[in-house]
Amino acid sequence: MSRTLPRRALTAALAALGLLCAGAPHLAAAAPPSGKAAGVPASKAARVPAGKAARGGGAPIGKVAHTAGAPRSAAAAPAEAPLDLALPVERITLKNGMRVVLSPDESSPTVAVAVTYDAGSRDEPSGRSGVARLVMDTMARSSRSLPAGEPQRLVAERGGELHAEADVDRTTFTAALPANELALALWLEADRMRAPAPSAEGFEAQRRDALERRGAVLGAAHGQGAIRLRELVFQGYWPHEHPALGEADDLAGAELSWARDFHAAHYGPNRAVLAIAGGFDAGAAMALVHEYFDGIPAVSAAPFKDVPFPEQTSQRTGVVRDSAARAPSIFYGWAVPPPEHPDHHALALAASLLGRGESSRLPALLVGNKAVARSVRVAIDGHRGPDLFSIDVRLAEDARVGDVEKLIEGEIRALATAGPSQAELTRARRLLQSAFVAGLADASARARALGEHELLFGDAAHLNGELARYFAVTREDVQRVAREHLGPTRRTIVETYPPAMPGAAPPPRASAGAPRAGGRARAAAPEQDAEVAAPGKGAEKAAPGKGAGKAAPSKRADKAAPSKRADKAAPGKGADKAAPGKAASGKGADKAAPGERPAKAHGAASRPAPDPAPTKPAKPTKK
Repeated sequence: MSRTLPRRALTAALAALGLLCAGAPHLAAAAPPSGKAAGVPASKAARVPAGKAARGGGAPIGKVAHTAGAPRSAAAAPAEAPLDLALPVERITLKNGMRVVLSPDESSPTVAVAVTYDAGSRDEPSGRSGVARLVMDTMARSSRSLPAGEPQRLVAERGGELHAEADVDRTTFTAALPANELALALWLEADRMRAPAPSAEGFEAQRRDALERRGAVLGAAHGQGAIRLRELVFQGYWPHEHPALGEADDLAGAELSWARDFHAAHYGPNRAVLAIAGGFDAGAAMALVHEYFDGIPAVSAAPFKDVPFPEQTSQRTGVVRDSAARAPSIFYGWAVPPPEHPDHHALALAASLLGRGESSRLPALLVGNKAVARSVRVAIDGHRGPDLFSIDVRLAEDARVGDVEKLIEGEIRALATAGPSQAELTRARRLLQSAFVAGLADASARARALGEHELLFGDAAHLNGELARYFAVTREDVQRVAREHLGPTRRTIVETYPPAMPGAAPPPRASAGAPRAGGRARAAAPEQDAEVAAPGKGAEKAAPGKGAGKAAPSKRADKAAPSKRADKAAPGKGADKAAPGKAASGKGADKAAPGERPAKAHGAASRPAPDPAPTKPAKPTKK
């Protein structure tokens, strides 16, 4: 009998795994724009359970928490066979170049629209860091026809929610609504694609928010260490080295024209994937897509042009003095191949073996057995271009940094020399599979995952084969990638320490941070990184990075200028946690899992003349 579950069996599969998520958005007393504009009977809305929309959990393909397809019951599958994914996928390309992905599920009471743009912080020109996030904020809060805050009000009034997310190599907007509100979601996305029109006052408010957000991220406990890690791992490689948060000086001098130019160059239909998932009729949905998007002209931006990535041949280290930290932390990082590389799935499994779940190697050793750490997180980002494999360990207050590092490095060495046991590998596969399933529990997560796979791999149906690719990884594959990609000469270590007490000794390690190649150079002592004082919220002058104040000298350090901070964006208003390197805005922000994603380009094209705005869906009628 075929092991492919029908789509309507997804709920049973999730329940069998004990991973059933919360319900879809509750439909308030809102009516569809025209009764059945989405091709779904209005009665379907009555089946929407109360509560907030379920958010995708972690799953494979990136941060050891990506999202994926709609699998089936684990109980029905052999121990070593992956669940078969059978998400329906229909792909269409419009004349203006926009790619459309349809994944209907007639049993779903909700529908989600995700528009993923091929634009992110890697596309920012030098001197304009942070502009991708500013554009995302502008598009998220307003559109050509709606003033600031109106999109959120309009969607919430209909029982839905919006989410926006800016990453290194993509920007994604998601609208989740009751199934009979598809017309509203599509109209809204088309309206903001045409051109945001913020006022000078509105843009100034967003610029100030960006500065405060940057200060808050750098001022949070251990925030500087995570950012410094990315900067050192990707030093000399502008697309990933510079901060998605934006440099303090760049944000201070940001102009409205920057946002307009960046939008005109990167946010046209030929740079976007529109994915629709959930309860809708494909024919009715495509009629709406043509109505709202056909008239939007393509943009003429040059495709992303990568730059050479400088090979790392020796260990890099950094030390940060963090005034918000109460105990030390240790960050490890390696530049590894991107998701399309054959080794990426094996590296994702290595991350799972080292850090997913309490019984994985590092949590069991450091938190359980030795009690020298409070938490351990192992992740792989999943970006195009060189990717980041990272380990984040928060130490117990009485733990010694050097001793903990020996334990961490011993486990990595053991994985590279002996490899995992078959039992370990089976457990890691099952955990990834469970996260993958949970990550697709709602229409929003499926729409985002399909859009990302269409953008990154050129085919949304690629998502259906993800679990099989993970299950094809062998013990020998994991051993080999650990040996080849996670070696000591390719690693970067950043240690974060609490403020020094009177009479306390300096941090135990010396650290080397080579000057930044290209762009605004960073001065660094030949053998030691600068210690950096953590800024308070909104206190940009104290923040490390361009325009920051003086770095606190270490007894063992020569003078060193504070460095630029790497790619980590703060969650936007109302957002849930955003993973490092990612900026999220809007309710329900979530993060993805094993095997994730990217890099840079400039060239702002002149903005095409705007077409007339599409007809706005009718206002809801009160019942």
